[in-house]
Amino acid sequence: MSDIEKEHPPAESTPTHEPSVSSHEKGVRPGGLKGWYQHPVVQVCMLGFVAFMGPGLFNALNGLGGGGRVDQKTSANGNAALYATFSVTAFFAGSINNVLGPRLTLLLGSAGYSLYIGSYLATNLHDNAGWFIIFAGAILGICAGLLWTAQGSLMLAYPTEQDKGKYIAIFWGIF
Repeated sequence: MSDIEKEHPPAESTPTHEPSVSSHEKGVRPGGLKGWYQHPVVQVCMLGFVAFMGPGLFNALNGLGGGGRVDQKTSANGNAALYATFSVTAFFAGSINNVLGPRLTLLLGSAGYSLYIGSYLATNLHDNAGWFIIFAGAILGICAGLLWTAQGSLMLAYPTEQDKGKYIAIFWGIF
């Protein structure tokens, strides 16, 4: 035994009372429906369906030219407003996502798609509602910047490093 060990003998093993730690804090997923819901693959699938139902419908509607009911100039102006606000918002969306969190950012980002799709429906009901498409396009640009930023942060947060490619493929397969 060295001199240091003689001066400081090892402490006797006394039972310590550690505070109880929940299974959530240990990183163990609960069982049942809650455990299934919290699985990263299920979360990525739900994120894929959010993108399918928002931006996917936007792509379909834009590809059809508003179902043939919108003149070309109004549609082009709506897209110009959309992508102008999208580029500005996307620059700041990472900071917004950090402050609000990805869940609220994704919710706000999804809301603009409903407004934009509704603006095309409004032109079916009112002939002079072209301004609404341009306005909704500008709002959608803000929302799209938020949605795609939240989507990117969640896609990188859910999987482990070796599973990222698989999870990204699942998302884009659904979208």
